Amino acid sequence: MESFFIGIALPPTLEKEIEAWRRRFRAPRTAPHITLIPPFQWANGYHKLYAIVQGVTAKCGEFPIRGEGIGNFGKAVLFVNVEPTPELVAYQRELAQALAQFGVPVESRPYHPHITLATRLLPPRFAAFRQELADYSPSYEFFFRGPCIFQLVEEGKGKRWQMI
Repeated sequence: MESFFIGIALPPTLEKEIEAWRRRFRAPRTAPHITLIPPFQWANGYHKLYAIVQGVTAKCGEFPIRGEGIGNFGKAVLFVNVEPTPELVAYQRELAQALAQFGVPVESRPYHPHITLATRLLPPRFAAFRQELADYSPSYEFFFRGPCIFQLVEEGKGKRWQMI
């Protein structure tokens, strides 16, 4: 079984801006992205996964991705907001349903798109990072043209998520 997740890559300028904050906050080294389907185990081969994702994507066409401002999940995660537009939510739902037919669990929580800046924070670091972000008010818009598949790969003595 291999581990994958599916996300939306950011345009280069936004990726560079977000990655600068992520490095400052020592976030995991996964490329900045918007998660569509969280990590899952897959035994059907990459080509089958790719075909399913492409099939859903071909039906939806392009749509805008936009957001602004900073948000958080409790006092452990800081993120850049992503607007849950009807197109984005519908695409995510269709993708989740297509993958569920192959045993990928569907998230029980409502979909909340975001771009993670810092995670697994303890309250003092959360407060300090939140203060550092006080003057940062990101605002962006770009067009979704297709998702990225990330795979968990061996790297040295550890593992990391690689965009494939």
